[in-house]
Amino acid sequence: MQRLRWLHQFIGLSCLSIASLSVAGEDIQVIKMTPKQSQEDVSHDYLVKLVSRSTEIAEEHFGPSRIEFMPIMLSQGRVLQLLGIGGVLDLVSSAPTSEREASFLSVKVPIFMGLLGYRMMIISPEKRMEFEEITSEDQLKNLVACQGTAWPDADILEDSGYKVFRVDKFEQMFEELHDGGCDYFPRGITEGYGELEYYNEKNPEKPLAKFDSVLIHYQVPLMFYTSHNNFELAAKIQYGMERMVENGELEALLKTHPVTQSAFPLSKWKNSKIYSVPNNRLPKSVPTFKKELWLELNTQP
Repeated sequence: MQRLRWLHQFIGLSCLSIASLSVAGEDIQVIKMTPKQSQEDVSHDYLVKLVSRSTEIAEEHFGPSRIEFMPIMLSQGRVLQLLGIGGVLDLVSSAPTSEREASFLSVKVPIFMGLLGYRMMIISPEKRMEFEEITSEDQLKNLVACQGTAWPDADILEDSGYKVFRVDKFEQMFEELHDGGCDYFPRGITEGYGELEYYNEKNPEKPLAKFDSVLIHYQVPLMFYTSHNNFELAAKIQYGMERMVENGELEALLKTHPVTQSAFPLSKWKNSKIYSVPNNRLPKSVPTFKKELWLELNTQP
């Protein structure tokens, strides 16, 4: 109740803030984004840089912008509900579902150019030998993956017979690996290494480990969502991101950002084994046919 009461107060202050900007005649568009999910959420900086650069490219046609952040972080399910409240939240990154595509307006460019669907695993060091002995997908399915309660990934994995343990908070994933609630935490190759490095720096007394000799792959992009009323913002980011794909800036950002650069060069994965998982829940509206938007790994079958 206290959090909800505070949130109602925050909504009121946000609306007052927007009104004062309007009265003052300021024409800079304020884009409200979520803060980090936790200190381990080092991918947040990549998202911010991508929004900043794409809107900068689009500024000539859509006008200037600046980014601000909500002062608190809620679960993904609750955060999405805030998109329709003017001045509180304008932009969320999320994996697409049919419900989200109907309820919100998406920017049809995959944020990580499809590499998010290639999943390495964060594990407890004590389980390394068990993972090294995996020679079949059935062995992996007998282990338990940690996933977010509202993440589409959890449904995708369960559809194919994977065991999933769902938790509400991002930082709880790391604790469950230590406590035995789950055996591995699948993370995109564009995000997992940075998150693991940050976690181990902050928790040297109980480090976790990477396992990437085996990858799980399912086609699931991360995309930006806004409300249907905020169509100009969606158009602005879409325009900027499409230009970044065309001129190579988006791939260059992936190759150079501290969080995502560990995925490159993509040839480093040629000796990894990959287990492909179908994503029958991927909405038809996701532009999988636009090959220029997607990067792929060449790995062992």
